[in-house]
Amino acid sequence: MEALRAQSRADAIRFWGTAHETPEGPRPVFDYRFEHTLATVKIALWLAPRIGADPETAECAAWLHDCRKVLDDPRAKDHHAREASDAVPEILAGTDFPPAKIPAVRHAIEHHVGLKLTHRLEPAETACLWDSDKLSKLGAASLVHFNCIAGGFAPVTTADILARGQHWLTLARGIRDSMNSAPARAEAAHRVAFLETYYEQLRREWSEPMEPHTP
Repeated sequence: MEALRAQSRADAIRFWGTAHETPEGPRPVFDYRFEHTLATVKIALWLAPRIGADPETAECAAWLHDCRKVLDDPRAKDHHAREASDAVPEILAGTDFPPAKIPAVRHAIEHHVGLKLTHRLEPAETACLWDSDKLSKLGAASLVHFNCIAGGFAPVTTADILARGQHWLTLARGIRDSMNSAPARAEAAHRVAFLETYYEQLRREWSEPMEPHTP
């Protein structure tokens, strides 16, 4: 985990072009990649036993699924899953992770890309990573991640965030409907409902004249 944190932190400092000096050393404005990975791991640990996936494989795949993804890299969408999968044997060499489980970790990583599915993924560990990765992009924590990283790509205003959020809702509903497992679909539905409420409230506050609230 510490190696991933250091790698992600260095990439985030490169992305932002600045760092905050702290007693622990330089820290980026926001380390999106590591925050996203933490969220994905947390979800995978929750989801794996509910769908019959091996927890050790699911957790390992969640930690490593974006280990070769670089912020603001136009190649990342097409290449990072394969590059991450290729790196797994070297990363796990010398650890106590069971070698027999490495192929399942690699398979899950290779198939986690994309926001929609045309068919359910198998085996359960691969389905678990896809669902966990996508669930991490929905809900309250995803808003924190989105709002913290948005200004790094382009100047933003509240109106920009509202417009992007309303566009994202369309994609989020597609993610919800693509989930591989019933527990993930139920959690996705809960999270999308929250996002719909949030963006409707933001729209009301920012795009309409203020009116007295009616209980």
